[in-house]
Amino acid sequence: MYEDRPSEFDGDLMEALLETELAADQALADAGAGWIDGNEVGNSTYELYFIGEDPELTWNMLEPVFAEAPVAWTQVELRNGLEYTAPTVLNSSRRPGRPLREP
Repeated sequence: MYEDRPSEFDGDLMEALLETELAADQALADAGAGWIDGNEVGNSTYELYFIGEDPELTWNMLEPVFAEAPVAWTQVELRNGLEYTAPTVLNSSRRPGRPLREP
């Protein structure tokens, strides 16, 4: 998630993150760890969705890509399926480059 944007629909943010989204999808594909599922804009938030068999492994592949993004992410939710009601929530204050566990 990229939260607290200055406007409800931030087209500049979408444009700035396009290369990052594509690089993230490629990183997951190269690792056989998942794929991009889409994005959503609204309520001053831009959200990206990725799917993988193992949420922690998926994030370990995505985190280095998002560390290089032109905009800092604010929150990540790791879920075991779309219906999962107790995600692991990571905030941007988490020290970058430190995996949740070794891949």
